[in-house]
Amino acid sequence: MVRAFRLAVGSFFLLTAFTASSFAATGSAGVSITLSPSVSSPQYLGTSINWTAAVHSPFLGHTYDYQWAITFNNQYQIVKDFNDSNTYTWAPFTVEGTYRISVTVRDITKQPYTTYPPMSASYVILPWVTAPGGSAVHPTSHPLVALFSGPPCQSGHSLLVRFHVVNSNMSSTTNSVACSQKSANFYVAGMYPSTQYLMHWEEYAGTNLVNSGADLSFTTGPLGVNFPVPQMTVNVPPTQHDWSSFPVVFWSFISVGAPTTYWPTATDVLGKVLWYLPEATLVPRIDTGGYIFAYPDDLTWKEYDLAGNVVLETNWEIINEQLAKKGYQTGWSFNTHETRRLANGDLLMLGSTDMVSTEYQGGTQQNPVDIIGDMVLILDHNMQLKWAWNPFVHDNIAREAVLKETCTHTQGGCPLFNPNFAIANDWLHVNSVQLEPDGNIVLSERHQDYVIKINYNNGLGDGRVLWRMGPYGDFTMLTPLQNPCGDPNVFSWFTHQHDAAFQNDAIKTQTGQEVFSAFDDGNTRYGECGGNQNSRGALLMVSEADKTVSILSMADLGAYSSALGSADWLPGYGVYASFGNGIIGNFQNPTAQSTEINLASQIVYQLQATGAASYRTYRMRDLYTPTLPY
Repeated sequence: MVRAFRLAVGSFFLLTAFTASSFAATGSAGVSITLSPSVSSPQYLGTSINWTAAVHSPFLGHTYDYQWAITFNNQYQIVKDFNDSNTYTWAPFTVEGTYRISVTVRDITKQPYTTYPPMSASYVILPWVTAPGGSAVHPTSHPLVALFSGPPCQSGHSLLVRFHVVNSNMSSTTNSVACSQKSANFYVAGMYPSTQYLMHWEEYAGTNLVNSGADLSFTTGPLGVNFPVPQMTVNVPPTQHDWSSFPVVFWSFISVGAPTTYWPTATDVLGKVLWYLPEATLVPRIDTGGYIFAYPDDLTWKEYDLAGNVVLETNWEIINEQLAKKGYQTGWSFNTHETRRLANGDLLMLGSTDMVSTEYQGGTQQNPVDIIGDMVLILDHNMQLKWAWNPFVHDNIAREAVLKETCTHTQGGCPLFNPNFAIANDWLHVNSVQLEPDGNIVLSERHQDYVIKINYNNGLGDGRVLWRMGPYGDFTMLTPLQNPCGDPNVFSWFTHQHDAAFQNDAIKTQTGQEVFSAFDDGNTRYGECGGNQNSRGALLMVSEADKTVSILSMADLGAYSSALGSADWLPGYGVYASFGNGIIGNFQNPTAQSTEINLASQIVYQLQATGAASYRTYRMRDLYTPTLPY
């Protein structure tokens, strides 16, 4: 699994280290490949090493692509799948040892492709700390992130880093890693700019602290004069439980212009910056341990660490190639709204495809229409396709988008589609996806006002739709809201929702009801009521067995967000939830809010960012712990 690979510890097969600066393999017809690092082995943890593969004596006019992989402790991981870049930047920081870096080169000039034997080289990464009880801290390329190295520790125990501002008694911690005979290393993140911190390691046996190290001092760098900090305003002040339990607010900020700009940012609950991702990219979610899923564009997916280094990378061209090989319909691009890592290391993602119709959604023989649909993709830990879901096979193509939404080729929030059409029907607009404990998958179809469940069955499913939840769906609303406006069968439900999911770690009733959360943008309700409607934070009690729903809370969030949005559960100090009002106003003059509510639907905390939209806005314990649900 990817996570196990990152944190690989224990005994490993010792590979021979190299001292030369380049290494060569020879393919057919005289073509040879060399592999060169920017700095020679060995290097210390945290060093950024640029690898270059070169094709020598290539065929005239031929095109090549490159796939990069790393092997450590006999675990093989593709880190950058086939694309036309012959370089790879590697910044190992978790554990010392001897690694093996490999590149596979293909001649893709024509089918069938010619794949040359992989070219590999060994590389030694050295620890900063070897002595029991020792520790060290070093700066990184990120001004707000430190590399902390802790000592070897007792097997069966775990190690983490605790850090705090000098002269402050409020501290934060990193993720924990399993102890071994090797050093334990962390990117420490969640610190204010230009501030002195003290940090030390702590060793735990279960939840019991058994040992700790000496405090080390580290001073963060400045934020930078060009960092686009929006105006932050506390509308409803935080209480002590906000500071102690969920002190981090993660924003996926967006500024729409030419071009659209993204800047993922974390602040404290007063809006002071704690972290940012150095690359402008759309971030839908943060994974365990402080890894960040991101889409720099519609055709590229990356995973970053907290220092901004790319850990994994794939692209739509190679995904399309894999779809075709498995007999699935191909598509045009990623749907950039979602990524989740599953418990077995697989990646749950979305793609965008389309269908030209002369029968459905207004299409005729004389005037066909292009219909955009969203695919579900399951990739293994090496980013290789395992399973896909095609909505044109399994969903109801005859049911148009509720508000007749369409896309153009330059429209924000729209994926790529058939260039033979200037406009396409934005049929589903899936914006979140979740694997349920029963092995099936829940999708939020924004433009259908539905959340649906499809038969995945842990990879063995046939993809059929098991149920639809929403207005005029398969579920009965047992507790409709009183005094509705517009259609009463719509008013009590979420519409044009975002980030819909079951809260599998939340409360369950003895009758099998589960908490379900969604950010209710409310576009359909807003239109039916003639405006004057706000977006809502929806918490529902859902019984899948009985197909019934009861409202736990349907909180008026105080403003209307026509797009974007998020929802997360805040466990541990009562029953609270947080919702991200993604864009209040319009993209020319946007405002975003992070709003916490209680079960009485009262707003108990709100932080506002003026001058930016936010695709998702999450309350977090720290930058290492994913939000709920995950």
